[in-house]
Amino acid sequence: MCGSHSEVILTWSSDRCSVLSFMTAFRNPILVIGGGGAGLMAAWRASSLGAPVVVFERNRKPGIKLLISGGGKCNITHAGPTEELLRAFLPAEARFLKPALHCWGNEDIIRLLENAGIKTVTRENGRVFPLDGTAKDVVALLESLLKRNAVTLLLGSTVTSIEARDSHITGIEANGEAVRSSHIILATGGASYRKTGTTGDGFRWAEELGHTIVPIRPALAPISLRPPLFSAWRGIALRGGQLSVHANGRRLASWDDDVLITHEGISGPAALELSRSAAVAAERGAVTVEFDFFPAREFEVLDNELTELVQSNRGKMIGTLLEAWLPNRMVPGLLGSIGADPAVRGHTLTRETRRSITRLLKSWKMGTVASIPLDRGEVTAGGVALREVDPHSMHSRKIGGLYICGEVLDIAGPVGGYNLQAAFSTGYVAGESAARDWLGES
Repeated sequence: MCGSHSEVILTWSSDRCSVLSFMTAFRNPILVIGGGGAGLMAAWRASSLGAPVVVFERNRKPGIKLLISGGGKCNITHAGPTEELLRAFLPAEARFLKPALHCWGNEDIIRLLENAGIKTVTRENGRVFPLDGTAKDVVALLESLLKRNAVTLLLGSTVTSIEARDSHITGIEANGEAVRSSHIILATGGASYRKTGTTGDGFRWAEELGHTIVPIRPALAPISLRPPLFSAWRGIALRGGQLSVHANGRRLASWDDDVLITHEGISGPAALELSRSAAVAAERGAVTVEFDFFPAREFEVLDNELTELVQSNRGKMIGTLLEAWLPNRMVPGLLGSIGADPAVRGHTLTRETRRSITRLLKSWKMGTVASIPLDRGEVTAGGVALREVDPHSMHSRKIGGLYICGEVLDIAGPVGGYNLQAAFSTGYVAGESAARDWLGES
């Protein structure tokens, strides 16, 4: 499937009125619904093979969610061999993504950027960013590729339905008009960050066309806790620890990375990574969140270290001693949560209190999950069931002429560029498949 590139120079337009003249010139163009990372990649690949393409984007600018990725710096992808990237996803997701990542992987997107003059840098954690540029430069490149290949980009264009007959796509309804096409690429994204235009319409349309929608849940989202943490702790970053979620006395998942205390609960890499597991478990009952300040040390080892610290500083208050181990603002509140007096001096600290402090350091019960907002998730877990999409072509197994890619699929990887790579890869394959099918019918 992964063929060579070619270019077609026609016309470029972001004026939605021009679609009428485009339809006159090209009957039955490929329609891409959604101008995010997956949609832009799909449009570029399809057009580069010679197929006429129209992109419908409801926003006034393309790539809105891409623009805010990585805090605007755009974590393009993750470095490493393909098999390493696949291990970051759940097993079913990895099996589905494998053909697409082998077809259009991280080295391909990096090469595309660097050939256009956008140098990249790989950080120690494997995350790849533009060296001197931003997300705006990445979106501008994708726009230029579409322009070069004569894609018609219709901004501010709202699709209201996808039409089908006899188990095959026939077109869409957009801006109050019927647009006919037998090849449609669904790249509408998920349902998080609704202000970016990801309102979840793609899930509804796919379901109406016969697809199963795996329940939608937040992923890579902040976690609200109850009772709320002390307001004085807001903004504190807990580094080098391990966050875990628990239900019914059982640890469900854990993640070693930073945690940021917010006004509602927690955020930061570890909280984002565990939000999906916590959201699923919270549907069945109470979920608690715990934090281990020293995951590399076993309980007894840490307790011995604390004993040595106290014995070496018998005249100092325990609260003062722990400031060397914990964020200073947190010490009084943490000790108070277990009934320990920060003013107690080392020579009067009992064994029972010391071991309670060690337990606190190893398994601080931060609180119970109050909510995990879907709209604030960086990605959406759930979506079109993967078994109903051909992983080699992104073609729907339910209805002819429909190709599905990006976040609308039931895929949600971890922080670190994995989700953008999945969008780029599945979008590339969808565009190539649609173009080859279109060319075969022309």
